[in-house]
Amino acid sequence: MIINAPVFDKINFNGGNLSSDGGAILLMQFLSQIKLYDKLFTIPFNDHRHLPVYTNQDILYQLICRTLLGYFNQADQQILNNDPLLSMYFKACSQPTVSRYFDRITDHTNVNLKELLTKSSCDYVNRYVSDPIIDADSTLAETYGMQEASSYIHHYQEIGYHPLVINEFHSKLLLSARLRTGSSYSSNSIIEEMQTILPYLYNRGNIRFRGDSAFYDTELMNYLEENEITYYIRTKGFTALRRAVTEDMTAKNIDWMEYSPSNPYYGEMNYIIGTKSKQSRRILYKAYSIEDNGQISLLPTVYAVVTNDDMCSAYEGMHFYEFRGASENFTKELKDDFDGAHLSHKYFLENEMEFLISSMAYNLFHLFQNLILKGADQTITMNTFRIMFQKIAVKVTTHARKIILSFSSAYRNRKKFLNYWNMVLQI
Repeated sequence: MIINAPVFDKINFNGGNLSSDGGAILLMQFLSQIKLYDKLFTIPFNDHRHLPVYTNQDILYQLICRTLLGYFNQADQQILNNDPLLSMYFKACSQPTVSRYFDRITDHTNVNLKELLTKSSCDYVNRYVSDPIIDADSTLAETYGMQEASSYIHHYQEIGYHPLVINEFHSKLLLSARLRTGSSYSSNSIIEEMQTILPYLYNRGNIRFRGDSAFYDTELMNYLEENEITYYIRTKGFTALRRAVTEDMTAKNIDWMEYSPSNPYYGEMNYIIGTKSKQSRRILYKAYSIEDNGQISLLPTVYAVVTNDDMCSAYEGMHFYEFRGASENFTKELKDDFDGAHLSHKYFLENEMEFLISSMAYNLFHLFQNLILKGADQTITMNTFRIMFQKIAVKVTTHARKIILSFSSAYRNRKKFLNYWNMVLQI
């Protein structure tokens, strides 16, 4: 049966104290419970204002909350200020005030904010993760116009910055997020970033590191070995390495023409990396000659990983490395759900702060997800969370020193919501 569309006599926006972000109380109460605002007072600024209405910590807290809730533009400040629910958690300042905030940022500001991000995520990993897996990756943050330190990145064929992100796989948390200039190579600063992470991360010889071929570097391997970290790093496709794999298979009487992508041959060998090195390292590889289209190549297609893990089989080591692809979705979520790919300022220092704000918001959601959400909800992305739990119509009523929230009676996840709310209050 088809129902004719109703004819509305009047449409207006005078509904009173209504908010479309009723579920934001879960996240905002969580931030209150973990005392995020208090922690921001450790962040230094170059501030010479006299009796400011908004402290730098006030503004930074607003920006983190705004990004967490999905309001990415400075023009959204007025929307947040007019919202009857969100305005109870913070008094949003004006757009010009936000713009002037970025003028007070120094190198020390960003260093301390980044340290806070690293320390909070490592604290969680130390407490809840028994076998940390560190995944390093580089990504693209596009720039527009004449933005300082941006340049053309051949790998992406775009102009922008080249951030380095380091996640812990089980928790999805960012252990480090570093905005780099567009001219930076993919593995630049990786050892420096590991040096900032390890003092906060318990290392009982149980940490594993994964990286793609951009991190195929003997200096990094030496550093990881010195710190008793097991690594799995994709090798570059050098001709000499492919030749060595082919010779290894020939010596073992392996006919690579019998293997396909769905049924590859898994092997291993020792190989000296680089012309200056005398140390051989364990290489795991998979190889095949039958392509997906049925054609057979004379020489095998080879995918190889270098590792210092002497216990795993070639199949186990390759499979463990290939599962790293799932962590690339974490970077995608940072960019898409927290606007980490759009940096709008002219100067690099300000863009670095904006990238750190996105990274902090990303981490706060995943801390909340790991500690509060249950079952399938522990795998959802931020955008899905906003649809399921944040964007709920609510009426705010204040009387007799009481605040009453009246949610939509049609909300389908009310039982879960109330359970999560009670869990947040118990932190």
